[in-house]
Amino acid sequence: MELRNFINGKFIDSISKRNIPVLNPSNQDIVGNIDEALDDEINLAFESARKAFDKRILIDMDAKEKSLMMRAIANKLREKKSEGGKILSQENGKTIAQCVGEFEGAANTFDFYAGLTDKIEHKIIPSGNDTFNYVVLEPFGVSLMIVPWNYPVSIFSGMVAQNLIVGNTIVIKPPELCPISSNFYGKIFQEVGVPEGIINIVHGYGEVTGRKLVQHPDSDYIVFTGSPQVASEILKETADRIIPTHFELGGKSAAIIYPDADIDKAVDSTVKGIFEPNAGQICVAMSRVIIHPKVKDEYMTKLTEKTKKLKIGSGNNADTQVTPLISQEQLKRVSNYVKSGIQSGATLAVGGEEAHIGEGNYYKPTVFDNVKPDSTIAQEEIFGPVTSVFNFDDEEEAINIANSTKYGLASGVFTTDDQKAKWTADRIQAGIIWQNDWFVDGVNLPGGGYKRSGYGRDGGIDGIYSHGQTKRISKRLV
Repeated sequence: MELRNFINGKFIDSISKRNIPVLNPSNQDIVGNIDEALDDEINLAFESARKAFDKRILIDMDAKEKSLMMRAIANKLREKKSEGGKILSQENGKTIAQCVGEFEGAANTFDFYAGLTDKIEHKIIPSGNDTFNYVVLEPFGVSLMIVPWNYPVSIFSGMVAQNLIVGNTIVIKPPELCPISSNFYGKIFQEVGVPEGIINIVHGYGEVTGRKLVQHPDSDYIVFTGSPQVASEILKETADRIIPTHFELGGKSAAIIYPDADIDKAVDSTVKGIFEPNAGQICVAMSRVIIHPKVKDEYMTKLTEKTKKLKIGSGNNADTQVTPLISQEQLKRVSNYVKSGIQSGATLAVGGEEAHIGEGNYYKPTVFDNVKPDSTIAQEEIFGPVTSVFNFDDEEEAINIANSTKYGLASGVFTTDDQKAKWTADRIQAGIIWQNDWFVDGVNLPGGGYKRSGYGRDGGIDGIYSHGQTKRISKRLV
């Protein structure tokens, strides 16, 4: 395992002489000690990225050459998926199968964008017979990227691939809770011959290294996935510099289940949407269910029975369905939210307590019923295996409940009536709407938030244009 920072095309020995222990969430064992980047490493990383940008390495790179480089990265990710998946599982807690799949998804992302390097079309805009005007997509410059801990390998790939297309050079900080798997990218960049300085990987605590990175004067653009609270701090830190930002933040995603819905499918989607993917530690988790009373009893009975049977355990176990939370701090956070739900008068249908399995950070899948729409558990992102159920009498009430939070990342509608589904999707304030399923996704599909869930889009062609800026060139013809 490589535990150093990756700067200017190579892994460097620690200058700060400090490191961060990385713990396995399932047992608290130390997976490794990653080098911590402080002022010296940060300055080197930005200096490297700035030189690479000023040399126009990416901007002037032939589209075919860039495509081949990105496909080579994709192939290497597939080669290393077994080794990388095991390490990611150890430091993150997800099942090995999920972590191997994350490497595969990262490879698919690089493959997709490799196919777009020569397909970014510039525009000619007519404005009279005596003028010639065209618009081009250009990079911002040096892009600072901060990656979250829930899906570090896949989000790393999305951030980097889209910015490579546009031509931004990169300083990227993986999450301190599970940073080791991100260093596979450094190895891959060396093996495929990515030019020096294009991508620099630095490690450290968010409140220390992350803050220093944000404050650094050489960042021209910041890409961040995480909480609205941290995003707000980033905006405050960069207000005087007035640099562009790209945020994918929290969510409180709601599913509306109409009386004509397939209840078995809705139940399966709930389990898949809040419990099985990383123990609910996902920003688009189905953390709210808004259901009509006509079908609520059937839904609650089937959901409760299925939830009780879910296998809780380590990511090393092939039959595990609910994995540990990332840290003891996160375990305490989820536990406190559940206590808040009970105090608010909500009915605890299932779960509601820690699962004591060795030294792991396990919490039982939890379902609250009869939740007040204005309660804390209904309004705030818990980021754990906890969902809340609400009643509605008519479509307007369902929409009002769905839109009652400060978030707007994803949502869903369960109905056999396509017209009702479209009516609902038109009125929900969220960047992604799913119908009769959860996690209907693809690298070619854009996603992003409304309201405090952020701004900017990732995925598909939309993602490319979201990470660059346009320039207009006009000429008077004589």
